Amino acid sequence: MKKILLSAETGKFYKGNMHCHSTNSDGKNTPEELKEMYKAKGYSFLAITDHERIINYSYLDDKDFITITSGEYAIKEFSEQSTLKNRNMKVCHLNLYAKEQSNDNSVCYNDTFNHFVKDPVIKKELLERYGNYERIYGADGINEIIRIANENGFFVCYNHPRWSLENYGEYSEYEGLWGVEIFNTSCNRGGLYEYNINVFDDFLRDGKKVYASCGDDNHSPYSSFGAFVMVNTEELTYENIINALLNGNFYSSTGPEIFELYVDGNFVHIKCSDAKHITYSTRGRRSAIKNADKDSCITEATFEIQDIDEYFRLDVIDEYGRRANTQAYYINLL
Repeated sequence: MKKILLSAETGKFYKGNMHCHSTNSDGKNTPEELKEMYKAKGYSFLAITDHERIINYSYLDDKDFITITSGEYAIKEFSEQSTLKNRNMKVCHLNLYAKEQSNDNSVCYNDTFNHFVKDPVIKKELLERYGNYERIYGADGINEIIRIANENGFFVCYNHPRWSLENYGEYSEYEGLWGVEIFNTSCNRGGLYEYNINVFDDFLRDGKKVYASCGDDNHSPYSSFGAFVMVNTEELTYENIINALLNGNFYSSTGPEIFELYVDGNFVHIKCSDAKHITYSTRGRRSAIKNADKDSCITEATFEIQDIDEYFRLDVIDEYGRRANTQAYYINLL
């Protein structure tokens, strides 16, 4: 029996950036400029994840473009120190995305961390509204923030672990995450390789069903348009985009596109843009690959699914080494 995982048959594909900064924190572009930049490039939604508070940018929305209410929080090994000065300090960065667009409740707000707001009146208003939550670096403190965010209508993504200098010993203890940022454009264009498919696999193999997300983390046009998620849903509404993200009806990419992904019997089939390689990965060592001939490309592949796999995920790799990554699909849930 055929089970469609991603397809234009079940809805349209909408392109979005899940990590972005404006002049309301440390970005060089205004929210209005960001909307125009991304809309002009064919994006349908944008999460402007300004630092240290949740901001609702719905005033920018129109029938062809939606903003996701969101923000990025830092939890630092030494809370009084800046990562610009202490380059060896471990940190954890989390993106909080609101399930309801009107939810701009900056839970776990910390006045010390929010050095991006210079206006003392606004600083005072934020402190009076949200209090001054003490953020403690370490699994207990970070899990507490994730728990509070989840309980207050947000879902949480773990950002750029390589830039954060975190390793398995730290992130393996995090609980309650929605997703892992497997690619970060800003880090890569700054010279720090931030392709974290291994971190995604670590969570999965530990039994944590997270999703693979990605984002530009752009602070300027230079670090824009390098990574995107493609959401598969019926129409462009905030509710539909959020529900698709929460249910894993999307893929992450740095270039290639996936047009169709479905399971038929014991086989998974994928159709995509021009690729040099398509890979099939599982929980264990069993894997498979389809390669294009030297002077050609492939646009589809079929792989056998075995019960021993537990789950599978597919990667599409083009001639430039850019990748599209599916989510992990658990065999017992298909």
